[in-house]
Amino acid sequence: MIRNLFRWSKDEIAMEIRSLYLDGEELNYTSVEKNHLALLRAACRYFGSWKDAVEFTGLDYSKIRKYKTWTKAKIIERIQELHRQEVDLSWRNISTKVDPALAAAAVRANRFGSWRAALEAAGLNYDEIRRYREWDESLVIDEVRELAEAGEPLNSRDVQEHTPPLFHAARRRFENWDSTLEAAGLDADRIRKRPRSRETSASCR
Repeated sequence: MIRNLFRWSKDEIAMEIRSLYLDGEELNYTSVEKNHLALLRAACRYFGSWKDAVEFTGLDYSKIRKYKTWTKAKIIERIQELHRQEVDLSWRNISTKVDPALAAAAVRANRFGSWRAALEAAGLNYDEIRRYREWDESLVIDEVRELAEAGEPLNSRDVQEHTPPLFHAARRRFENWDSTLEAAGLDADRIRKRPRSRETSASCR
């Protein structure tokens, strides 16, 4: 966006900085000086420094200053890091709350082109990730009760193996798997003492 210096305002500068951030652009001083000189000059005029302008938008300048270009490898690394932390990786959560810059970079045409492609490149199942956002406490409890009524094994190991979306959703919504079972009105101690799986039960007969 090219403007005469006198036409900028603090709010317009902040909006432009936020827009560039969401587009995955580098916002350290050197990059902005190279690619968005008019914006940099306006920011320094209205805010006194580029740092103050960035912080006015609510961004952490210490992170902006260290920001590096999002390569495919770095996008994958960041997605896998968030997955290990059991962060909800649904598009809505990442793009609006957790890491908008990551989301914007991942879907760029010269990176992965879509969030699904980025997740799959990181070795994750997009369909399972997409379901995470649908799970609330009521849905988790209903699903657990439905499995119990169907006679399915409900110890944590079996659930992790056969119904991973349910297990991970339960971990997010409740303190642990036992707490999930208790919230569903089930006896966690009794369930733990049952044979571990369908295969185990059959081999003991």
